[in-house]
Amino acid sequence: MTQVSPELTNFKAPLYIAWEITHKCNARCVHCYSDSSPEATCADELSTAEAFSVIDQLAEAGLIVLAFSGGEPMLRKDWPQLVERAVRRGLAVNIGTNGSCVTAKTADQLCDLGVKSVTVSIDSHLPGSHDSFRQCSGLFERATKAIRLLNERKIRVVVGFTPTLLNWKDGPPVIELARNLGADAVNLSEYVPAGRGTLELALSPEQLRQTLTEWIELRARYADSIQVIWHDCRVGMLVPPEEKREYVGCGAGRLVGRICPDGTLTPCVFLPTAIGNFRESRFRDMWSKSSLLAHFRQRQGYVTGNCGDCEFLATCGGCRAVAHAYSQGDPLAGDPHCWVKPTELTNLTKLPQGEALPY
Repeated sequence: MTQVSPELTNFKAPLYIAWEITHKCNARCVHCYSDSSPEATCADELSTAEAFSVIDQLAEAGLIVLAFSGGEPMLRKDWPQLVERAVRRGLAVNIGTNGSCVTAKTADQLCDLGVKSVTVSIDSHLPGSHDSFRQCSGLFERATKAIRLLNERKIRVVVGFTPTLLNWKDGPPVIELARNLGADAVNLSEYVPAGRGTLELALSPEQLRQTLTEWIELRARYADSIQVIWHDCRVGMLVPPEEKREYVGCGAGRLVGRICPDGTLTPCVFLPTAIGNFRESRFRDMWSKSSLLAHFRQRQGYVTGNCGDCEFLATCGGCRAVAHAYSQGDPLAGDPHCWVKPTELTNLTKLPQGEALPY
């Protein structure tokens, strides 16, 4: 194995952490990576005091953006206290929601607390399709109403869209819907088979390439009216040559991280591999001393399969969560969603323009 560079074992903090503060949710989305639902237990969630300690550690480490998600984060009773603490500690706070809990009152509350942005998920421009996708009747109406309420209060709104075989052609009309509702941006988030999301929902490599190419074109088309962004490590293989050098590809363990309701830290929202737990370790130690994260950052000599000797290893690196999903849990395996070096799919289990954070 290649020796890991010392600087790659001394990362202080990512730019962005998504914190699932609860698995409680009023929807049961077919693609949910955390398996959240109305029946999800809250017994193992960090207490308010424990959550305050997490926030303090993240702020001290130099984190920039903290996104509260779930589940439906606004179903956790102390969410305003957690947001207030994070804002007071200087973190830019994003809320990821299905829109169901955003009323005029809570929209005012989000504004007063100093939330920088809210991401509202929209799976289709068709109400019936969206509600079916989320298995929650009337959710499309509540989500679109939430966007309007937040827009009225000048809170940055990002519409989140995840393409699967059920809805991948709905992306362009979702962008148009988001623009008409007054959203500031629409973000394409990669679908990863995880949690309740099955392998059968995943796009083929060629369908994924078509989708990403389309979104790059849509970015230019909507440049004057709404920001079109994405979260997919493979975009670096498709953008114009002058942009390629700005891409670092998969951000797991480098740009992003995830905290589970029980305090477990993982490299990204889709990757269940535990790096540690806040109930047992300090964030600085988990993030800077993990050998797995160092391997993610180094890539060369550690990432294997079709990614290991690929010319795009530095600008893409392959999705580590997808690799994990198809390889009996090996996050350093090759990426079977790649179209550059196709591999057999086996069911075994300053940022550049476009590649942006919700805030």
